[in-house]
Amino acid sequence: KKKKFHTSLTIMSFQHQDWTPANVGRSTKPYKKPQTEAEKKAELEKAKKAGLVATEQRMGAASNKSVGGHGPMGTTAGAAARRIEEETEVFKVQKTGAALGKAIQKARTDKKMTQKDLATKINETAKVVQEYESGKAIPNPAIINKLDRALGVKLPRPPKAPKKKAED
Repeated sequence: KKKKFHTSLTIMSFQHQDWTPANVGRSTKPYKKPQTEAEKKAELEKAKKAGLVATEQRMGAASNKSVGGHGPMGTTAGAAARRIEEETEVFKVQKTGAALGKAIQKARTDKKMTQKDLATKINETAKVVQEYESGKAIPNPAIINKLDRALGVKLPRPPKAPKKKAED
């Protein structure tokens, strides 16, 4: 005997759904084209005649050429840049010097290390080691201490820069 299977098909109801069209990105109001310059002027003149507009003239409102105004040397950043540009004092940056560079180079070659090996050992780039050896680096005590430990020597410290006394 064949068995009959009853399959019931349940149709889902979508009666609870809102199927009205939705406008996305546009308003439901009718489209109004933008005013032209001539139309704006005509509307302004009409308002002036009706006495609905009060006008006042501002001094220097049309130009950006004021001293504290806008522009490459007129903004607050520009004013600071101008002061820096007009500064005549010469500033010297302290460098490590040849004595430290020779000591690093000698200790490194005694240990048969390359600049790259030493740099890797102290977690710096080879360029940093090169600058210290040539005496062109700005001294950083943390890096000099790393070099001390990696090379197992006490490196000479660069002389401290003399502090300028404040002028009265």
